[in-house]
Amino acid sequence: METRRSFLGGTLALSALAGCRALNFPGASLGAKARLKLGILSDVHIREMDNPDWDTRWLVKAFEYFRDNGADGVIIAGDIADQGRVHQLQNAANAWFKVFPDDTAPDGRHVEKLFVYGNHDVADLAWAVPEAADRKNPEIVADVISASEQSIAMSWERCFKEKYEPIWIKNVKGYKVIGAHWNCWTDGRLDAFLKSHDDELRGSRPFFYVQHAHPKDTCFGTWAWGADGGESTKALSNYPNAFAFSGHSHYPLTDERTIWQGAFTSINTSSMRYSSHDYNLRDTGNFGGNNSGYAHWPREHISPGIDTFNGGRQGMLVEVGDSAIIIHRRDFTWGESLGEDWVMPLSTRDGTHYAPAQRPATRHAPQFGNCATLELSFRKDGRHGEVADIAIPAALSVDGCRVFEYEVTAVIEEDDVELVVAQKRVIATGFHLPESKSARPTVCTFTKQELPIGARIRFEVAPLECFGKKGVPIVLPAQNIFPRKNS
Repeated sequence: METRRSFLGGTLALSALAGCRALNFPGASLGAKARLKLGILSDVHIREMDNPDWDTRWLVKAFEYFRDNGADGVIIAGDIADQGRVHQLQNAANAWFKVFPDDTAPDGRHVEKLFVYGNHDVADLAWAVPEAADRKNPEIVADVISASEQSIAMSWERCFKEKYEPIWIKNVKGYKVIGAHWNCWTDGRLDAFLKSHDDELRGSRPFFYVQHAHPKDTCFGTWAWGADGGESTKALSNYPNAFAFSGHSHYPLTDERTIWQGAFTSINTSSMRYSSHDYNLRDTGNFGGNNSGYAHWPREHISPGIDTFNGGRQGMLVEVGDSAIIIHRRDFTWGESLGEDWVMPLSTRDGTHYAPAQRPATRHAPQFGNCATLELSFRKDGRHGEVADIAIPAALSVDGCRVFEYEVTAVIEEDDVELVVAQKRVIATGFHLPESKSARPTVCTFTKQELPIGARIRFEVAPLECFGKKGVPIVLPAQNIFPRKNS
């Protein structure tokens, strides 16, 4: 195993390393060797009207972090406004110019705006203004960024003081950054745009691409919510040096499926508003999802939900060097790192070390502490009657691989037989937060309808990291969970 110092200071040799820390490093930095630094955000969803400073405080905090850490440009991958209103977009612009007046940092360096529209930014009137009576108010109607090209362009130029272009290209310290506003990557437009700049984009130097929706079949795989129709994947597959940043899904940066490498590199940018709970097959109460993945099983999610709306304001700082790119994951609610830094090759020609088929092999399973035990309790539920709650202690990370969820198995021990009678997956409480904030127990719930009455049931709980590597289970010995009446 190479040291971090020799790895970052010498030849890129990712293939020689093993385990999570082959690709993840605590506190990695290129320092003075960084050729470019980019701040990355998405899904800001500015919405507050009465107190804009309150609603933009996290955005200001993120901009200040990027400013203080030497960013040369800042990406926002769409959904800047929440309801397609000009005043919301203007509040975001005010936050930018507060931190970067005239697009300039205090040390005099130019900091480039690298923003694109998302679907929330460009809305129809009925969606942007829910109350029908308000749609008769000309001032309110004038505040809507409608789907017309004129409204889209005028709103952008008024707020951000720059020309609107459906697909743009900018030069940031010698590196090309391309942005496509909402749905402007469709109908062959992106492919044609890239071909028109082919001479600038080809070669070993990386270039960066921004759109709101994830390119289809890249980060988070085929089940990812809100991916595009495949146009961007097809167009970018001609460029192994392309790094695509996209949001829309709100999946947290603690889920390491955030990065995909194939013909190019695709990276989820998460959200500055809240973290997604779109994991349909988990039993966690509020994790019903948005009809992505397998969403056709009509069942209840009865285990307690997880609050993903407080915390989960996330972003990245990207350092680009001569032989590597480093991604620092940041939670702006707590001002903490979200995990070890990702160190990546400059091009997929150098090896797809973050390829979905290869990466699970480098992972380690999280494990429970030596004294970890399960706790069983009972309560009355208005819908299901008496239910059993199993409190699961937080599993520990192993070599940087943290727990994402738990597999809970109920086994009947009767008549000289051990038989699995139920199994659930529940997302780990605080899965989307810095590890220091995610040590609370996770609860899995079973009803009388799910377990045999009057039987001895053993519970086994195993921790899993996000790629499915499973740790050693802890066991709650068999007992009569729901006794028969009068027995």
